[in-house]
Amino acid sequence: MKTFGQIPLTLIFITGLFFLTLRPALAAPERKQFCVFDVAGANGFVYQLLRDYQRGAIGAGVSLAMQPYSDEDLAVRDFRQGRCDLVALTDMGVRNFNDFTGSISAIGAVPYYEDLRVLLYGLASPRIARHLSQDGYEVLGVAPMGAAYLFVNDRDINHVAALTDKRITVFEGHHDARHMVEFVGAKPVAATISSFARLFNSGQADISYAPAAAWEVLEMFRGAGDRGGIIRYPVGQVTVQLVAREGEFSPEFVRDSRKLMARLYPDAIRVIRQFEDRIPAERWVDIAPEAMREYQEMLRQVRIDLLSDKGQETPLAAAVYHEDMMTILRKIRCYTNPGAEECSDQNRE
Repeated sequence: MKTFGQIPLTLIFITGLFFLTLRPALAAPERKQFCVFDVAGANGFVYQLLRDYQRGAIGAGVSLAMQPYSDEDLAVRDFRQGRCDLVALTDMGVRNFNDFTGSISAIGAVPYYEDLRVLLYGLASPRIARHLSQDGYEVLGVAPMGAAYLFVNDRDINHVAALTDKRITVFEGHHDARHMVEFVGAKPVAATISSFARLFNSGQADISYAPAAAWEVLEMFRGAGDRGGIIRYPVGQVTVQLVAREGEFSPEFVRDSRKLMARLYPDAIRVIRQFEDRIPAERWVDIAPEAMREYQEMLRQVRIDLLSDKGQETPLAAAVYHEDMMTILRKIRCYTNPGAEECSDQNRE
C-alpha cells in the first residue's frame, strides 16, 4: 500500500473527503425566527423590503425564517414570549423597548426625508451604539416607512386653526399625539394600527395620520370622500425598526445588521415616493408658506410643552421622548434648514 510517511494514502484521501463533506455543515448560517409586522401582511411594502435584509443577513452568517404579522400587538406578544428571535415593528411598537429610537416619530421632529436620511445613516455609526441597547433589548437597525400626513375629510382643513373641534384618531400609547390633538383644541378618537383607517373611512373621525401608502393599501380615499384629501406636510416619520434580546446575535452581526438596514434607505424611499405619486394631484392639500410656518411652530411648541406639567397626558408623553435623540433631531433640522426660527430661539429642545 502506498504511504505518505507512515500514513496510508487511502486513509488520507478518505479523511479529506470527510472534512470536505463536513465543512458546509459547519459553515451553515445560524437560523433564527424573524417576525415582521406589516399591516398588509406578506404582500406589504415593509415585508418585501425586509426580504432584501433577509438576503443580506445570510451573507453575514444568519438565516432568518420570516413570519408575517398584520397585528403589531401580536408580534410584540410573540417576541416577548420568545417565539421570535428578531422582530420588525413600527417606531410606535419599538417604544416598548427603546425610547431613543422610539423618539424618531416625535411629533413634527423629522419634517423632510433628507433629515431622515442623515439620521438613519448616523444610527449605523458605532458612536450611537450605546443608545441602541436598553433594558436587555437592542435595536438592530431602522428603515423608512414614509412620512405621516394628515388625511382629512375636508380640504378646507389647511391651517392650524381649522383643526379646532375636529375628531382626530390617536393610537393607543401615542401620548405625544394625544397631547398635540388637545393642544390645538381638537378631539382625540382612540384608535389602533388595525382600526384607525376604519374609523376614518366610516366617518367616526375627521382626520387621521398615516403614511401616503394608506390611501391605496387601506383605501383611505373612502373616508376622504369627494371633499377630502391629504395635507402635504409631515407631522412625523414612520419607521420600521428591528429589535432583539441582547446576546441573541453576535456583536459582529448586530453591527452588520445596522449597516444592512441603513442601506435599505434608497429602495425604501423609492417605493414610498411611488405611493405618494400615485395619489391624484388634486387630493394633495398644499398649504400656504405662512400656514406651513404655523404648523412647524405649533408642532415645536407641542414638543416643548411636553416638558411642562400641564395636562393629564403630559408626564406619559414626555417619558417617550429621549433627550439625546431630541437634541440630535434639532441639530439635523438646523443643518438642513439653518434659517428656521428654532435654530436661534433660546427656548429650544
